[in-house]
Amino acid sequence: MLIDELGNGVMRNLKTWSLCFATLLSLSVSGLAQDKSGNKPNDKSAEKPADKPAAQKTPAEAAFDRLKSLAGEWQVAEAPEGHGVHGGRVIYRVTAAGQAVVETLFVGTEHEMVTMYYLEGDDLMLTHYCILRNRPVMRAEKSDQLDKLVFSCQKGDKIEAEDHMHSVTFAFADADHVKADWVLYKGGKPDSTHTFELVRKKAVSRLRVVGSGQ
Repeated sequence: MLIDELGNGVMRNLKTWSLCFATLLSLSVSGLAQDKSGNKPNDKSAEKPADKPAAQKTPAEAAFDRLKSLAGEWQVAEAPEGHGVHGGRVIYRVTAAGQAVVETLFVGTEHEMVTMYYLEGDDLMLTHYCILRNRPVMRAEKSDQLDKLVFSCQKGDKIEAEDHMHSVTFAFADADHVKADWVLYKGGKPDSTHTFELVRKKAVSRLRVVGSGQ
């Protein structure tokens, strides 16, 4: 009897230890799989949100990115007739964590002006701080064509009664050449167009080196 009871007890203990060992082995394998992946299977906190695809950007956002690509220093290749500005510099700078583009026209001269480009809702806007002592606000036309950006003041704006820059059109030839046509209004109608041919400074330097025969 005693021997039978001892034998039964040993068998029960062996079964219990076998079950515990199998459980521990299962947990170890599961933990190893998690370590290799670096994340728990249902750990959503480790998921990185995907960047917004370019195809999902609004026309205004895409146009704003185009303006951001201007960042750097530019040279005025051709000044408008009678404007009195020659060899002027233009600097574009992205600021405010990418929320604005600052354009400084004719840096360091008496004609220096600043234009701010920014998004306002679904619109791409600009505010031009002009030497005419006013600051016209313009809205960009919505278009999928990124090689041409057209800004204009809105009808009914109180600035219509003043002489002011009413619109500007940017034509992008390539990454280093841009033309800007600024239209001046007087008496509520177009008076003159001021065209600026801009060349990125690094491109100007390359032209000088080639021209010198070096």
